[in-house]
Amino acid sequence: MNRRLSIASLCFVAMFFVTAMPLVAAAPLQNTLVPSYGLALGTDSPQPLTTESYVIESAHNYANNFDYTWTINKAGATQIRVHFTKIDVEKNYDYVYVYDYAGSQLHKLTGLYSSGGWSSYSYGDTIKVRLKTDSSVTKWGFKIDQIEYTLGGGGGNHVLTSGVPVTSSLSATGATETWTIVVDANAQSMYSVLTCGSADFDLYGRLGAAPTTSTYDWRGYTSGGEEVTFNAPGAGTWYIMVRSYSGTGSYTLTVTVTYGGGGGEGEKIGVFFWASDAGTQTVINEYKAILQSEGYTKFFEFKDTTNFANDFATVAAYEDSTDIIFFYLFGHGNNDGYHSYTAFRTGGYSIVYSNTFRSYLDGLDSTKVGLLISSCHSGDWADDMAGGGYLAMSSSDETHNSWAVSTLPGEEVFANYFWQYVQQGYSAVSAFNAAKALMPTSGTYVQNPKIVNECSYSFFA
Repeated sequence: MNRRLSIASLCFVAMFFVTAMPLVAAAPLQNTLVPSYGLALGTDSPQPLTTESYVIESAHNYANNFDYTWTINKAGATQIRVHFTKIDVEKNYDYVYVYDYAGSQLHKLTGLYSSGGWSSYSYGDTIKVRLKTDSSVTKWGFKIDQIEYTLGGGGGNHVLTSGVPVTSSLSATGATETWTIVVDANAQSMYSVLTCGSADFDLYGRLGAAPTTSTYDWRGYTSGGEEVTFNAPGAGTWYIMVRSYSGTGSYTLTVTVTYGGGGGEGEKIGVFFWASDAGTQTVINEYKAILQSEGYTKFFEFKDTTNFANDFATVAAYEDSTDIIFFYLFGHGNNDGYHSYTAFRTGGYSIVYSNTFRSYLDGLDSTKVGLLISSCHSGDWADDMAGGGYLAMSSSDETHNSWAVSTLPGEEVFANYFWQYVQQGYSAVSAFNAAKALMPTSGTYVQNPKIVNECSYSFFA
């Protein structure tokens, strides 16, 4: 994580003006599908399809110099596509793009599509639509009224026995097959091996429910087959999904669970809430790897959350009084004079206030809870935790911005220093103090990080 520090004048100033935000709304289900015209049709699915109302539309007319991406997610879907009622953008100058779950381009559309149509399928649970315009001439824009998707799952007796290989096959790119294995208490590790010949199959594991490409406890997604070790898997039924990233054919899956003596300290849990117009997956993965080196074995990651309270409740339902929990929060923020608030979804959505987050923390069973937030005007994310027995650290105080290492989305300056010191063996409090000592104390780039440390547990010591 040692990198050249080049501070750019890109502060986290949140713009929460409702009239400026893209519209996302519900609408009645249309009974008649508009025939496709000018759009490449997605291939028909051999599995049952579900069509439901899902309205996303640009402003009519849209603005010049506009660039925004809408993300549509359907948990559990193995493929998904969208239906446009109409597209009307300036030909050869303004564009509507459609991307699959991995960010690969499915369509680049320009001009008038008066009858709309269905997009191609994204083989996963997510599809993205982007509108990008130039500096002159505006048109009507676009409207989506429906999505169509196939849910994963599958029947059959797909039950694994520890250490016993099973063989099956996938017949299409994007196809999935899900297996289950029961893990008892005191499991030390889960070791999963997937071989698939010349195909490129990925592996996803989740406790208590079927995983998706965006919701999982662990995954293996290297080229070809996979080999994944997951330490301290929780007791219960684990769902293991094999998914074809590319190619078809047979595969062999072996999952081996190793048990130990048990007892002692609870799990170390890392929780990440972050907006994709602030951070990047690369940065989050770096921080997650540092936590792994500190013995953290269970992770919750919520990128662009659409329901912060529900996602936090997922963590609360999992943790217990013996666990150690560290939160890293990253988004655009501000302060209303009473409390700090931060948006954890791209575009200024999913706003959470610091005092509301305090009420969430107070509902946890664990008494070993710490947090670091990277956001502008975030000082109350520390101050509002006072009296709760927490370690709370903010990248700035209530009146200052937080700054990026170079450009956004990317990495925040104070967090960059903090995680480097943790990686070098510093405790959380020592890393905070060392990182703060490197921050400017005058001029444009002052952040004035804050800390409230009332936790009896020493993080990363």
